[in-house]
Amino acid sequence: MNWKAYKKSIIATSVAIIATILVGCSSSVKKEQATTSYVDKAKFGAKYNGRQFISYGIHFQSGRLSLNASPVNQKDFLQQLSNVLTYSRLANTHALAYGKINRWISSGANINDLAKYGISTRLMRGEDGYQNVLMTGYYSPVIKARRMPQGQYQHPIYAMPINKRFSRAEIYAGALRGKGLELAYSDSMLDNFLLGVQGSGYIDFGDGHLNYLAYAGQNGFKYASVGRLLVEDGEIAKEKMSVQAIREWGTRNPSRVQGLLERNPSYVFFQNDPNGKVKGSAGVPLVPLASVASDRSIVPTGSVLLVEMPLIDNNGNWTGKHEMRLMVALDVGGAVKGHHFDLYQGVGDKAGHVAGLMKHYGRVWVLN
Repeated sequence: MNWKAYKKSIIATSVAIIATILVGCSSSVKKEQATTSYVDKAKFGAKYNGRQFISYGIHFQSGRLSLNASPVNQKDFLQQLSNVLTYSRLANTHALAYGKINRWISSGANINDLAKYGISTRLMRGEDGYQNVLMTGYYSPVIKARRMPQGQYQHPIYAMPINKRFSRAEIYAGALRGKGLELAYSDSMLDNFLLGVQGSGYIDFGDGHLNYLAYAGQNGFKYASVGRLLVEDGEIAKEKMSVQAIREWGTRNPSRVQGLLERNPSYVFFQNDPNGKVKGSAGVPLVPLASVASDRSIVPTGSVLLVEMPLIDNNGNWTGKHEMRLMVALDVGGAVKGHHFDLYQGVGDKAGHVAGLMKHYGRVWVLN
């Protein structure tokens, strides 16, 4: 295959489709209730137990997918695919799949037509064998900070040191102080911690411009979820756990925040990125709700996914509906293991609000 010619062709086709694309309809779980029973449909969405069970040890079930719907984000997906083609060699690995999927989209992207274009669908077994794939969210925060410590801005964000084997507690105690590694000083230790959880974000120095901080590395210590710790300690009920709940706990218990964070010894370092684009671990700029973080041992980077994404309201409650979206696996995460995807939501407070509340179930098909 002449890859340069193919790349030019697929980008041109994507641009044409973006200009004329029609948004598809959302799919509702209510359509399935005649043949599928479900339980646990409160805070964490519907968790089905009446589907065909996929045995443990098997990650996927192959078969033809029949669902009279179209993905609602074809334009965004094509932009994401164009970013992959521009920024990464992943397109070499997935060229055959990308070409078939692009032709399918140009024909209208009816999910019932996948097989006509030679696209195979592999349904993920889910964490329980009934295709319940956990979906959470992440985003790029915007943190107010200053270049030097002043007033309430006293909490440093660090670049990668030569010796990175310091625990979070040691770093808080000053192990990196005075080494010229400070990139910014924020007014919140908890905001800095959440920036590390997200892996990248923007800094607002108050001068009218946003400075992007990209992920630079980690100190080598195992990640421990502070949310899980708060649940285990009886501080927050499991069904009420969210980023917002953690923030509210921190507001009520300011003197205890550092002690809680130190129980997670993992620490993330950053680097200035002059291009200012949010990129995943694959080095590809991310498009909101068209890219995900995955467990690479199960879903390799660059894989195309058809995601039945749960729709939630402003309080994080599942609405009873899902929406079909196309996404590309372009990132990883310390807490993203097994049949769990972290869906990239975008930049800023609105995206952060949704990301903090997203913890629901849906189905995922890997397209090849």
